[in-house]
Amino acid sequence: MMLYLENPRESSKKLLEIINNFSKVAGYKINPHKSSAFIYITNKAQLQGIEREIPFKLTANIIKYLEVYLPKQTQELYEHNYKTLFKQIKSDLNNWKTIRC
Repeated sequence: MMLYLENPRESSKKLLEIINNFSKVAGYKINPHKSSAFIYITNKAQLQGIEREIPFKLTANIIKYLEVYLPKQTQELYEHNYKTLFKQIKSDLNNWKTIRC
């Protein structure tokens, strides 16, 4: 599951409440300590304060989710995913050509 939250201090508390309610109803346990979050804050003092308040693991630049790299900057999606995948496919095709001949 991926969520985008504004105002992480308040919204993360509400999110934890929703997760706990879901866990009770569905019987699933979600571990927020294993969940990652991007925080768009450049001020290190604010970032450290938020790190102490929310249970999510804070990620600086990139998260890998279902074999897709999700960078903090959406403009980098192409660079991290398409270009890399294209190179791998091209390499595989070249390898198959040499094996086949």
